[in-house]
Amino acid sequence: MSSGPDPDTALAAALPAELRELLRGRVLRVGQAVWGGRPGRHLAARAGAGDVFRGHRPYVPGDDLRRLDWRAAARDDRYVLRQHDAEDVLSAVFLMDGSGGMSYGTGIERKATYAGALVAGLASLAARQGDRLGLASGGGGGVDLQQLRPQGGSRRLLALAEALGKAPAGICPWPRLVAAVGPQLPRRSLVVLVSDFLDPCADEHASRDMSEGAALPAAEAGLLDELAALAGRGHAVVLLQVLHRDELEFPWSGRELLRLEDVRGVRPEVEGLGASLRAAYLQRLRAYLGAFADGCLGRGLVCHRVVTDTPVTAAFLGLLRALQGEAAAEGGVEVRP
Repeated sequence: MSSGPDPDTALAAALPAELRELLRGRVLRVGQAVWGGRPGRHLAARAGAGDVFRGHRPYVPGDDLRRLDWRAAARDDRYVLRQHDAEDVLSAVFLMDGSGGMSYGTGIERKATYAGALVAGLASLAARQGDRLGLASGGGGGVDLQQLRPQGGSRRLLALAEALGKAPAGICPWPRLVAAVGPQLPRRSLVVLVSDFLDPCADEHASRDMSEGAALPAAEAGLLDELAALAGRGHAVVLLQVLHRDELEFPWSGRELLRLEDVRGVRPEVEGLGASLRAAYLQRLRAYLGAFADGCLGRGLVCHRVVTDTPVTAAFLGLLRALQGEAAAEGGVEVRP
């Protein structure tokens, strides 16, 4: 267990009271074997002294005789040792979208606030278990890797809390962030990317056409390929997609004149009547969300989608199940016509 202040206290600014209460008695588990180098709470990718039977291996002089399986020896007339899976600490690395797009909404339904609550909940559970935490973020057009190397202790919790409290601004250069983080990840890390993923490669192309269907833009496909490569190297990669209800339904359906501005300062301003803008927007959104979900599924990536008007406790429990591999990612959020 980690020393220092209570994780809930260190992360108090990001943890809603109802989520703090839910965390009591909960544990963080991942559905993939880890490699932490010292005892922890997670199934390890090596034999050790855990509770899960792994198999037998032949006895070698010098082995601990207490691990001999005498029943198997009597049955097969040879000495064998029982092997069990070890349990290691986890290295959990959060890649946070600090772009201006995450500033949409108010209160707990603000995307950055809601995402911060879910990350703080995971970090609190991990810290209690003695797991190591790392953080990298993109915002204002740049990347911040200062807290990337996973560590435990109170300093890392306080640094994480400070990072979650930063105001979103500019763009998050996701391709550059993933390329910088990948070579520095410890073996078999949990990598959680947190964003709306609505326009993650805005700095890679100036325009796109999603109205014709399922094809994912080349820049986004390349980003998912990079993430699939991380998964292929043994990391557990989870995309936590945080959306606001307004983004899914575009509630401005009258004949009022709207002027839509990209707060990131990348896309041109759009102006038009609410009814006409809504129809085109929902068509493009439906095509993009479907293509993005299919792109993740086809590459073996977990994309877990949440909407910020969902009670944060329910969203958190769903996220825990997704990390454990016990439930399908929620890729079917309805886009209403």
